[in-house]
Amino acid sequence: MSLSGYEAYRNELTALARHDGRVVCLDASPGRTDHPFELRHPDRFFGLAGVASAMVDVVSGMVAAGFRPFVCTGPGPRGLGPAGNLGLRARLLEAGASVVTPYAGFLEDYQVLRRLEGVTLAAPCGDAETRAVVRAAAATDRPIHIRVGTVPRPYWPRPDLVPGALTRPVAWESPGHGDEDTVCLVSVGEYGTGTARAARALAPWLAHAHLVYLDDRNLAVAAAELARSHSRFLIVGARTCTRGMADALARHLPDAYVDIAPAATDGDGNGVTETLRAADRAAGYGVRRIV
Repeated sequence: MSLSGYEAYRNELTALARHDGRVVCLDASPGRTDHPFELRHPDRFFGLAGVASAMVDVVSGMVAAGFRPFVCTGPGPRGLGPAGNLGLRARLLEAGASVVTPYAGFLEDYQVLRRLEGVTLAAPCGDAETRAVVRAAAATDRPIHIRVGTVPRPYWPRPDLVPGALTRPVAWESPGHGDEDTVCLVSVGEYGTGTARAARALAPWLAHAHLVYLDDRNLAVAAAELARSHSRFLIVGARTCTRGMADALARHLPDAYVDIAPAATDGDGNGVTETLRAADRAAGYGVRRIV
C-alpha cells in the first residue's frame, strides 16, 4: 500500500539519517510525539512545537555547523501551529533549512515563495516522488520547500524513481498523439495529477506532463522540454495554485497557448468534466493565448 506523502517524508528522512550524519529533523507539529526519526535518531531530533519562533536561530546555527536541517510543520489537532506561518517558513528557508508542509503552504503561497532567491520549490505526488525529492534535498545544500499530502496516492507510483535516480524536470504520463495541435495537460500537485489522469482516461488523445519542481529555475528547464513537443498547455491543479503556476510557466513559453482548468478543485476526481471542456477550448484556438 502506498504511503501518503507526509508519511513517506518521515520514513525516508529517517532512513537517510542512518547513513548521513548531517541530516537533522526539527519537528514543529502540534501535539505529535510519534515521529519515527525521534525513535531511531533521538540525538538529531528536536521537537520545537512550543518554541517555533526560536527555530530560525537554531537552523542558522545548524547550517553554519555543516548540518542539513529539515523542519516539518506537520498537522496537529488544532492545525499547523505557528510554524505554518508564511513569514516564519520564509525565514527558515532563507536560513538554509528545508521546510516540509502538509496541506497549507507552498501551493497556497506560491507567488510569494517563488520570489525567495536560491530556494527550490517542490510539490511531489505520493510516496515515490516524495521519497525522491527528500533524497535530493538531503544531497544538496540548496534549501527546498516541499509540499506533501496526507492521503495515500497509489495512482502515481513512479517506478522510475529508485534510490539514486534523478527526478526529471518533466514526468510524462503520455506525449499524446504528437501533432502540433495536441493539448498537453500540465499537472501540479496531487489533486492536479489525479484530475489530469482521470481526464486522460476519458480523452486518451490528450498529452499529460507532470511537474514536481516549480521554482523559476526548474520551470525554465521544464518549459524548454515542453516546448519541444507541444504549443498548447492547460495547467491542472488545486484551485489555489493554478493561476499563479500558469502565469509563471507562460513567461517561459512566450509563443505558446497557456491556460488553466478553472474547476480543478481540491478533491479527488473533481473538475474532470471542466478540464475536458477547457481542453476542447484550447484545441479550438487558432492563435496563441497567454494567461
